[in-house]
Amino acid sequence: MRTIQKLGEVGLIERMKRRLSRRPGVLVGIGDDAAVLRTPRAGKLLFASDMIVEGVHFDRSKTPADLIGWKALACNVSDIAVMGGSPLWAVVSLGLPPKTPIHVVDEIYRGLERGARQFDLSIVGGDTVRAPCIIVDVAIIGQLWRKNPILRSGARLGDDLYVTGTLGGSYASGHHARFIPRLKEAQSLLRKVSIHAMMDLSDGLALDLWQMSYASERVLRVEASRVPVARTAQGLSEALHGGEDFELLFAAAADDSKRVPKQLKACPVTKIGWVVKKGIGVELEYPDGRVEKLKPRGFRHF
Repeated sequence: MRTIQKLGEVGLIERMKRRLSRRPGVLVGIGDDAAVLRTPRAGKLLFASDMIVEGVHFDRSKTPADLIGWKALACNVSDIAVMGGSPLWAVVSLGLPPKTPIHVVDEIYRGLERGARQFDLSIVGGDTVRAPCIIVDVAIIGQLWRKNPILRSGARLGDDLYVTGTLGGSYASGHHARFIPRLKEAQSLLRKVSIHAMMDLSDGLALDLWQMSYASERVLRVEASRVPVARTAQGLSEALHGGEDFELLFAAAADDSKRVPKQLKACPVTKIGWVVKKGIGVELEYPDGRVEKLKPRGFRHF
């Protein structure tokens, strides 16, 4: 069996260079010390990065290698989407055990390239190093296609809170590695609605609501009965705290509620609550009228 150790770093770079297609705007791609790129037009750029690690973000025994590559890129596309941008270029760095079979790396790059084609971006470089487990680190540049970015700090008093899709059960269903970033949905919403704040749901609804609350310095309230629980979720608790749903969470003016679609093709859009007052906190309201503090539990690295 051919392994990465036998192929070597130079051989691996050449192999990946042959696999990855070059798109317009890439003057110099993989193979030099840096890529040379031409921006499509003057404007603001977005820059983000995400790393996924074996044993933390995926289980090799349950996650096909091509989905590891897909997930690594999709996480980054999701970050660009919620800021109001479109992805342009990415660099991919791999950490690999020396005895990793070459076909595993080929499959990782097959997933990366599938994502690059679907979201019309180019992979233009990266790095490869020895590591104790598989690590895929992606850095991405996007173009802001609107005047100003959408930040998580923009929620205003009286805004309604919405989410796309359904929440919970991401690991049980395999959704965490198969999800499609809500790029088109974010762009469609931003054309129709005045969105004040937006972020993607990677750490769980409860924890991400707290992040929006801290950033906006507003108290957010969610109605338990409105949270869209996925069929694969183990009830409301997992929908609130499960993580890796990669849906959109956004705040929009209450006056704009009629312009918020209930459906974006196959993707539902659900109003789950509102911004209640100045301060920091997240509240959960039950059908009987009880209101309690929603604990900031979700996925944490440390």
